[in-house]
Amino acid sequence: MSNLAEKISPSHFEALPVGALLLASNGAVIDANAAAHVLLGAAPGALAGRSAALLFPELWSGSARHSEEFRDTDPPRRVQARRLDGGEIALRLRFASFAADRFLVTLEDIADFEREIAERSAEVVAANREFEKFIDIAAHDLRAPLRILTGFADALEDECAAVLNEDGTTFLREIRTAGSRMEGIIDGLLAIARSGRAEMACESLDLTTLVELVCYELRHSDSTREVDWQIAPDLNAWGDVRLMMTALRALLGNAWKFTGRTGNAQVRFHAEQREGVTWFCVTDNGAGFDMAHAGRLFKPFTRLHRQDEFPGHGMGLATAQVIVRRHGGQIDAESVPGSGTTVRFTLAPRPE
Repeated sequence: MSNLAEKISPSHFEALPVGALLLASNGAVIDANAAAHVLLGAAPGALAGRSAALLFPELWSGSARHSEEFRDTDPPRRVQARRLDGGEIALRLRFASFAADRFLVTLEDIADFEREIAERSAEVVAANREFEKFIDIAAHDLRAPLRILTGFADALEDECAAVLNEDGTTFLREIRTAGSRMEGIIDGLLAIARSGRAEMACESLDLTTLVELVCYELRHSDSTREVDWQIAPDLNAWGDVRLMMTALRALLGNAWKFTGRTGNAQVRFHAEQREGVTWFCVTDNGAGFDMAHAGRLFKPFTRLHRQDEFPGHGMGLATAQVIVRRHGGQIDAESVPGSGTTVRFTLAPRPE
């Protein structure tokens, strides 16, 4: 417990930007700053001597607390407080030890706090939209010179292949490979931008069937591959089918790719329960990665394997994260190098 009595002078206490109460161990108000009087509808000086049971009946009954000892590490508590003018107000309370027999309570108006959060969220949304527009415009603008580059490379091969020496043929192949990679990066940028901006039409989703569709696409993209697909039945969720198909293609496509050098390759789609929350999982026995790099995993353009080992552009997981977050969910991954990876995600339940 920190001893705030040594750190906060009476002038500092009064000048705190939030309401502040100094309470005795039995809940009696020893002191209150001006902001606390305003929040609790009290005339100046009227809070001294009042009982916390009167102000915060959710937390006190007489001099007894309804909860365990308050600790500095406790998260903020949301309570419905009674004002001295007869009204009520939703407050956000924080507790801190002040001295051996007293503690400090700070009070924040939930309405002000939520308004600030809403304003910040709106600013983030606006910034993201501007960034997505920038990506969209930049990606489209990059396509024009890329088409010229690949067009001349095609023309060079068609017209001059017979006169190119070995080095010239190698150079031409590298130009075309780089152009193809650039095309993939542009497609990835557009996918992220569209995933963050697309209108959502949520409905009940049969995730099992969606995964089977993606599995069918992957099998037909390379009929020489043999992968043991294990898809759990009757997995359902709530979301936008187009966006979720994009996310599943990214997650299952990664599992397909990173098992490419694995004998007896296996990919599972299943669900786990954690603290009452359903996590949908894509598990493979492929190349895996070092968890020391897990913090970079969902960033655009991030690759944890060499291009010659597993080709790609590092955009799939970033796109999946955007989509999962738009569905009110979370996504994470765990892996063991050489043993495989599990990527898990949640989705918000259907609104009541």
